[in-house]
Amino acid sequence: MERRKFVKKLSAFTAGSLVLSGTNIYASDAEVKNSAIDFSPYAMENKILLKGNFIDAETLQPIQSVKLFAKVKRNRLFPVNESLESKDGYYKIESGFTKNKKKDKVAIQIIADGYKTYENNIYLTTTGCHIHSDEWNYNPNFNYVNCPKNESVGNQMLSTFNFHLVKA
Repeated sequence: MERRKFVKKLSAFTAGSLVLSGTNIYASDAEVKNSAIDFSPYAMENKILLKGNFIDAETLQPIQSVKLFAKVKRNRLFPVNESLESKDGYYKIESGFTKNKKKDKVAIQIIADGYKTYENNIYLTTTGCHIHSDEWNYNPNFNYVNCPKNESVGNQMLSTFNFHLVKA
């Protein structure tokens, strides 16, 4: 009985100190000023690296100033939010998988001046990166040849994908 009371008091103290501490341990909204986002879990079995460029859908030229917001829901309650600001048109997203979890659904929002806002989902799995069929709703001229290219190197999956942004 004493042990239960102790555990109950300790859990109340811990929860109260976390709530009142002013830190947010569940979701990370820290804005990254470089061109990389890291969603890697602590204990990884497989790793995935997604990289590419933001390019104009018509001219296929890189877009210099782009903001990307990515959101992954690792469990039912607490999403992980990350963002990056690319000055050179390049991005990199790192993630990984444990023994129990083999895929991540990443909600992507891309904002660039002069272009329609891109909102879509990408799927990071142990077999590589896959895009949602809504890609063709955003860009009706999207060619399947431009889908993500996946290459396995040991326990790491390397995926390359260029986001084709459409002018507003």
